[in-house]
Amino acid sequence: MAEAVEPATTGASGVAFELDRFEMAGGDRLEVNGRWFGVRGRRFIRPSLTLVADEEHRRLLADLDHKPWAAEDGEPWQATFPYEEQDDQFFEAELNVAPDITITLPLPGASRPRRRRPGSAPEATRTSRRSHAPSAELVKARREIHRLQRELEQRKAEIAELSNELERRGAKLEEVSSAREDARVAQEHAAEERERLQRARGEALKLRDATAAERDAAVQAREEALRLRDAALAARDEALAERRAAIDERDEGGSKLAAALAAQGVALTDRDQAVAERNGLRDELDQVTQARDGALAARAQVAAERDELSTTIERLRLERDEALSSRGAALVMRNAANAPSAYRREGNRLLHFLPALVVVVAALIAALLLHVI
Repeated sequence: MAEAVEPATTGASGVAFELDRFEMAGGDRLEVNGRWFGVRGRRFIRPSLTLVADEEHRRLLADLDHKPWAAEDGEPWQATFPYEEQDDQFFEAELNVAPDITITLPLPGASRPRRRRPGSAPEATRTSRRSHAPSAELVKARREIHRLQRELEQRKAEIAELSNELERRGAKLEEVSSAREDARVAQEHAAEERERLQRARGEALKLRDATAAERDAAVQAREEALRLRDAALAARDEALAERRAAIDERDEGGSKLAAALAAQGVALTDRDQAVAERNGLRDELDQVTQARDGALAARAQVAAERDELSTTIERLRLERDEALSSRGAALVMRNAANAPSAYRREGNRLLHFLPALVVVVAALIAALLLHVI
């Protein structure tokens, strides 16, 4: 396991990387652990690891499992690169996480100086190289060559970018020339448009004056309309008050009408009852009239019978007087013995006239009733 080294700086201003571990993991991948500083607000691209040899460069892309592009300032950072071939010909590795951030890392197995604590004396360092590893001068030269190659590539990229920028600016110049011509044409059109607008402004001023006059007239008409509206509202309120009064009168008249209809119904009932009673009285009157006629006829008959009875009584009296005077006491005795029979005969005759007397009395009562009605 490689020990931590001093922070390595990059080409980006203020960006540093502190290596914690760089070694083979699982026999099929290279694993880099460390901490980034000065990367607040920066976003990494997919990290790549370039293995450097004499005349060979091998580029490895990081796995995406650990999301190595999300770096937090001072927090642990990890990137894993697939690598199955362990070839000692590579002596240096370059870690690239952004176009302007590239870190040079020692390959696993090489000793590195330990981190010194503040106040401690520097320790003796040992370098352990394989027997076939290049010398320090050669490594330094190769690094310099590699750095120069990177600078050359950067310069080529800058030249290509400048060429592209020049082409863009040439196109932009053409666009500016075309725009200038278009601007001249537009200026002419603008002059014509300005004259047209001035004429339109004069017409607009005239129209404004006419509109102002129309507005004043409209304001006056609006005020008149408001006055008429107020008058209409007052008339409406008065009409509503009259309508409410009429409704109240109608309701009162309805109540009176309902009471009158109820009274009329009672009166009609009373009338019907009176008519029924009158018809009954008429029937009774007809019956009484018939009874009166019968009573009058009976009275006439009773009068006749009475006259006849008076004549008979007078005759009997005369006969009685004659019998009394002629027969004497014997006749008196005989008459005394026969007297009950005579009385009975007289009583039977009176009973014979009794119905006629009842009819006469009934007729008199009916006449009195008719007189009362």
